[in-house]
Amino acid sequence: MVSPGGRYIRVLDRRENPLPFSKFVAASSMIVVGIEPEMSYTIAEETEARLIERNLSEVAVDELMDITTRSIEAHLGVGSADRYLAWLKARRRGKPIIVLLGGAPGVGKSSVAGEVGARLRISSVIPTDAVRQVMRQLVPDTLAPMLHLSSFDAHRALRSPVPADHDPVVVGFQSQVDLVSTGVRGLIDRAIREGSGLVVEGVHMVPGLFDADVSQWSNEAVICQMVLVVDEAAVHRAHFLARAEQASQRSADRYLDAFDELRRIDRYIRLCAEERGVPVIAMEQLDDSIQRVVEMIVDAVIAGSPVDGI
Repeated sequence: MVSPGGRYIRVLDRRENPLPFSKFVAASSMIVVGIEPEMSYTIAEETEARLIERNLSEVAVDELMDITTRSIEAHLGVGSADRYLAWLKARRRGKPIIVLLGGAPGVGKSSVAGEVGARLRISSVIPTDAVRQVMRQLVPDTLAPMLHLSSFDAHRALRSPVPADHDPVVVGFQSQVDLVSTGVRGLIDRAIREGSGLVVEGVHMVPGLFDADVSQWSNEAVICQMVLVVDEAAVHRAHFLARAEQASQRSADRYLDAFDELRRIDRYIRLCAEERGVPVIAMEQLDDSIQRVVEMIVDAVIAGSPVDGI
C-alpha cells in the first residue's frame, strides 16, 4: 500500500524482509479463520485507514496484528479476534502445513484441494495420480504392473490367488497404494526439509499409509489428514457426468463402467479412516466442505497438533 506521501507502508517482521502492507493479504488471512469475505475486506480497509492516519512509512508486524485484531473484536467479538490472533501467531512459528486428502475417484478431491491450497497460500498441490504417472515412466509394467493400471483395475495384475474372504478389487488397490506411497513419502519429506506447505490429494491417500512416519513428521510439520466421501451412490455417479461436461477430454464412461469397483474402494478408504479416527467429510455442498476442511486445518495449526488418528 502507498501512503499519502507516496511511500509504501512496510511491514517489519523480524524473520523476513519488509513487505508492503496489502489489503488483499490481510483480508485473505481473515477469510481463512472463517470471517466472511465482505467483513474481512471491511476490516482490512479500516486497518489501512488507521495506518494512513498515522502517516506511517513502516509498521511492526505485532502492531499491525494489534490494529487488525482490535477491529475484528469491535465488529465480531473477542472470540473471532482471539482465533485470528492465534492463527497468525501459530503461522509465525514456521511449521509447514502438510494436507493429505484421500477419497475414491470422483468425490471432489481435486476441487477441494485446489481451493484449500489457494486459501492457505500453499502453492504445491499435487495429485497422487501425478506421482503414479512419474513412477510409470521409471518402472516398466513387467516389474510393477499395478502402476500401469487404474486404481479400480489394479486387481487384474494380481499374480497370487486372493483368499475367499478378501475383495480382489481392494487387494489390488492396496498393492498399488503400497507402490505409490514411496513417491508420496518423498514429496512430503522434501516439503518438510524445505519448510514449505504441501497439499497431496488422491485415491492413494489411505489412512494408515504413513503409520511409521507420522510421529516423526509431526515434530516438524502440522500433518492434516482427511477423507472425502459421497454417501449417495447416485450423487457420486452424477459427479462423473458433471466432470465430463466440464472437461471435454475426460470421458465418464470408464468410471461409470467400473462404478461398483469405485464404490468398493470408497467403502474401504472410509473404513480405514474410521478405524484410525481420521476425519471423514461428506461432500454435500462444495463450499461447505471446503470451509470445513479449512477450519479443521486452522484448528490443527493453532493447536500445534495433527488432524489425524494415526
